[in-house]
Amino acid sequence: MDVSSLSLFFSQWPTDWILIGAFASFAAFDAMRSGPARAAALVLSLPAALLFMEKLPSALFLGPLAAQFTTPLDQLATFTALTAALYFVIHRLISKYSNGLEPIQALLAGLAATAVLVVVWLQVPSLDVVWVFGDQVQAAFGAGYRFWWLVGSFIALASVRS
Repeated sequence: MDVSSLSLFFSQWPTDWILIGAFASFAAFDAMRSGPARAAALVLSLPAALLFMEKLPSALFLGPLAAQFTTPLDQLATFTALTAALYFVIHRLISKYSNGLEPIQALLAGLAATAVLVVVWLQVPSLDVVWVFGDQVQAAFGAGYRFWWLVGSFIALASVRS
């Protein structure tokens, strides 16, 4: 196989879709190996962290502390900490009921986790510090379709869990 033609083939793809595909593959292989618990925990923790980030400034004890975090990096660190804490709690809740999946089920779990990750990524402005998705990804996962991506992801994860 000619390596130059292979590199030309992959250079035509936008980097956004390569990153999305790589994460979906990683999540699918992880779900095939250890079950859908990690993907389900990620799918549940990301939207919850987004909701908590919106409500954090009005929280009784943490509101004044959160008001100090005004730079995008501070907000990114806050969102990451909230997501990690929620992921840990949710994973502890559902990890006992997780077994390895068949390849098709694992692919669905990986795609569901990826869709939720991209939808939430586009909603959190501080994540633009890490990576800014292009127009194609923003159109596919943007405001018009985000509800359906989230609903489809939850349905997909519910179907692989049964």
